[in-house]
Amino acid sequence: MPSFSTCEDEIVALHEFFVEWYAGSIPREQFKRLEQALAPDFEMIPPDGERRSRTEVLEGIRTSYSRNSLDEFDIDIRHVEMIHQHGRCATVRYEEWQDNRAEQTGRISTVLFQEDPQAPGGVRWLDLHETWLTNPAE
Repeated sequence: MPSFSTCEDEIVALHEFFVEWYAGSIPREQFKRLEQALAPDFEMIPPDGERRSRTEVLEGIRTSYSRNSLDEFDIDIRHVEMIHQHGRCATVRYEEWQDNRAEQTGRISTVLFQEDPQAPGGVRWLDLHETWLTNPAE
């Protein structure tokens, strides 16, 4: 059963990867980290409500390499909470706040993890659903 700390650590680590990837501050070969973290049948529903397959998510992120600098973009993860655990799976909710100097946007995200010792953080992302938040919450 995935522990709360394993899930929280993976959420934070993957979003740190995104910041570094978008800044181009890590080698392109490290993209494997994301590929290994997402399950083969991973799906995401971003705030716009359009369902995206693993392939679409990976391609969108892959092509965004070096789009920002480290001083122009950051992601802050807040209020991580375990919603449910059963067997090798866990459902976790968290807030993700993106700051690109021009604006700050927030989303509340619910992720379904499956315990997997082969995944970079010990859990694999099975499904992710995001919804816009309107006010920064501390």
